Amino acid sequence: MTLLNKFRVWVSRNLAPIIFLIAYFFTVVLGNIIYSFPFGKTQLLRSEYTADILGFDTLFTPGYWALLFLPFVLTPLVVILVKRGAGKIVLDLSRFVAEFTKVEYSFILAVCYGIVLYALVKADAFTLFLNGADAVASVVARFKIRSQVGFFPLMVLMSLLHFLSIYSLVRWMRERSWFWVGASIFNGIVMSAFLIMLNMKWPILIFYAGLVLTIFVYAKRYAYLKTALGGILLIAVYLLISAFVFRLAATDPNQAAALESSAVPNVSRTQVANVGAAATKNAPMLIFAAVNRMAIIYPYYYQVFTTEGAVCGGVLAQAKVGPACRPSTFIYTRMFNDGFNGRGTAPAAVHISGYALGGWPVAIGFLVFGSFVLALFTCLPLHANAVTGALAITGGIAGYHYSQLPLEGPIIYDHGLLWVFLMLFVFTGYRYLFGFYKGSLVVARK
Repeated sequence: MTLLNKFRVWVSRNLAPIIFLIAYFFTVVLGNIIYSFPFGKTQLLRSEYTADILGFDTLFTPGYWALLFLPFVLTPLVVILVKRGAGKIVLDLSRFVAEFTKVEYSFILAVCYGIVLYALVKADAFTLFLNGADAVASVVARFKIRSQVGFFPLMVLMSLLHFLSIYSLVRWMRERSWFWVGASIFNGIVMSAFLIMLNMKWPILIFYAGLVLTIFVYAKRYAYLKTALGGILLIAVYLLISAFVFRLAATDPNQAAALESSAVPNVSRTQVANVGAAATKNAPMLIFAAVNRMAIIYPYYYQVFTTEGAVCGGVLAQAKVGPACRPSTFIYTRMFNDGFNGRGTAPAAVHISGYALGGWPVAIGFLVFGSFVLALFTCLPLHANAVTGALAITGGIAGYHYSQLPLEGPIIYDHGLLWVFLMLFVFTGYRYLFGFYKGSLVVARK
């Protein structure tokens, strides 16, 4: 086995924590490192909502850097311990996971797509999607679409159908069956259409990222080349989707972070017909925005929750349904205080969100738990069957979410892991009960 193949195997087996650390570095850590240099500080001064960061008395203190780099120390340690202590248990449990037959898969897929299609039509999502004539109207349309579609159809779309799409691609990579080829192409087209209808960037980008990860892990030939091409496509899609969602024509780069955070300047932009030209023209701004979007939030979290304490209450206060204050909406208001207060969010990685609820003890506890969840995915056998393989890829997606969201986000939000495991639990239960029933019929006939 060549060195490249060994590296690929190692990455595939540790996909969830690796994606977590890589995504966290490029979306949060890198930007803060840049801010500490003179040219980074110049960039902060160019925007009125980031200029006050340089006045924070906690900026670039030892605690600031310690919390920022904590995952690179703690997460690998947790992964090693979990693999040693729980690896065999996860392996034994994975043997009970049943594989989908083509008929079963087709039925579940049809039901899921039917639920989502009905919800989108009922919510008049297509009309709302096209109605946003400028960036502000686009954000308003986004909130309205999500509200009218509702949680359950969104969960089916971004959790169950996401998993089922990855599953079909895993089967294609492993079996080369025309059925799974067709299912993968169908899922790619229909999922793209449905996710774009939400008028958001990240759902479609994460969907494509999951497909690229699947190709990296399971491609039998030219895995690195195919992954590189997939990465280029992902960047192109990011630029195109961003250009359309923001209704870009000619945007000042200094407004990039505001656009990314849904705090859009109160100006009108003409919606361009040539999205490709707009994406190319605004590419530097959009690339900067991708690095800056989450990174700019961290100084606010550390300043506010270090100097003012847990202003939104602790863990128990946040566990209530519909708390009056959440760190993500609280920080958003502190940063922007615009027309999206109470709806716009400024989320942070799992340990940073924990820090907001109780300082260092909660930050460490949340990071340990999140790392534990991701470590469990590293124990899954990638080649046992397509279900466990698709779960491993889904764990990689959860790794990304933990770099951006609080502890409960990757578990119970509409893209959460819980819903996939509930579906598999129900399906596995049906399989065993159906098998027992068939066995009983055979015995009775004898």
